[in-house]
Amino acid sequence: MMSKNLSEEPLQQPVPEKSSPGEILRRTRKERGLSVEDVIAELGVTKATLSALESDDFDRLPSPLFVKGYAKTYCALLGLADQDLLESLEQSMSEQGIHQREPAIKFPPAPNKIGHFFKNALPLAALTILVVIILLLVIQAADKIKLPFFDNDKPLLDSAKSAVLSMKPAMASVMDQEFDGLDVKADKQDILQTLILDVAQQSWVEVFDATGDLLIADLQPSGTQLEISGEAPFKVSLGYAQGVQIRYGGKVVPVLNIGTDNTAVVNVGLDANLEN
Repeated sequence: MMSKNLSEEPLQQPVPEKSSPGEILRRTRKERGLSVEDVIAELGVTKATLSALESDDFDRLPSPLFVKGYAKTYCALLGLADQDLLESLEQSMSEQGIHQREPAIKFPPAPNKIGHFFKNALPLAALTILVVIILLLVIQAADKIKLPFFDNDKPLLDSAKSAVLSMKPAMASVMDQEFDGLDVKADKQDILQTLILDVAQQSWVEVFDATGDLLIADLQPSGTQLEISGEAPFKVSLGYAQGVQIRYGGKVVPVLNIGTDNTAVVNVGLDANLEN
């Protein structure tokens, strides 16, 4: 019986040890030609934190939430797919008894409703008492001193009524003036006209109305439609006249006298010759 040749027996290959997340990051960094300083500048971490991350030293790292955030950003910097590495990282932390802890939320203490009531009610009560005292002093003074709006020969209430009645004509006059002002505003609103500008190509637009008010002055982008209300006639200045169409009273206003620089000034609302 021939002895078996030992050299013909299959050699036992060592099982490659699975690399840890930190080792993968460190090895890939060196393969990419990045220094520790390069990574620190990009991640915004300290050298000690980066060293702990690359050596899987979780005791020197912050909470797992931050660790996974650093690892995810590090993978993006190195061009690595992060899903498998993050799963391996979470498993490594779990094996060492490190788990993500939910952040503690501190709720403010319940408000003291009684204290809040007194805090708001006491100043109001003090103010009310002060007003009552002042009124009593005024009434007492009115009984002893002849005040302009009170007749000492009449009860205080009747005197107050007389004072109010005497003020009615003046109040009516003021109210009439206010209503007159409203009528003027309404009349002015009736004479306002609307100017429509369709900006097909970007152009500077500047519009004055008959009162000299500047209604708009701005660079308008292509595709803009402007509705401008004011008192006619309008003075319209265009930076790129060929790119803007003017409509007034439902009709197109021709833009004439366009300069060599494509600018134009158009007076709208002066019985101009309108295009249908």
